[in-house]
Amino acid sequence: MTTKVNTRCYRFADVDFEPESRTLYWTDQTITVLSYEESRMLEMLCYYAGEVLSSRTLFKQVALPDSSFAQHQSVVTSLMAKSYRNGKKCLPFEVVGEFGYRVALPQQTLSHRPAPRTQPQADEPPSLAKPDDLQAVDFSITKPLIVLLSAATVIIGITALLT
Repeated sequence: MTTKVNTRCYRFADVDFEPESRTLYWTDQTITVLSYEESRMLEMLCYYAGEVLSSRTLFKQVALPDSSFAQHQSVVTSLMAKSYRNGKKCLPFEVVGEFGYRVALPQQTLSHRPAPRTQPQADEPPSLAKPDDLQAVDFSITKPLIVLLSAATVIIGITALLT
């Protein structure tokens, strides 16, 4: 017996990331396939978008049992290199000092990857969301996370005043 599972898709400005297929879909219709470790790392960072995850935490959760920490660091380097497209940083994967790594909030989180996006022509004004894109959107996590982060900031501020 099989169960149908919806795939996930994280949509950023210039790229869609689909963890199940380990693929980055760029707006110019090209595809970049990620290694298992790269895909797991990016998926974990997208799941905890906006939060800083330490290198050790990522290593424990993502690395294969026979991997070394040095191999893990090379996966980080490889993923960093793949976050650039034509000399421009398109995937918001960043190093946060000595603390760890973070991915900015995706524009949208979808249950499945919609039809490929097309880049507007030079003389064509950019259009708003197309009807087929609107039907594919399950939810957007940006607004709830901003509210949650604001509430957490207030709680931390109150706690700091009380101690």
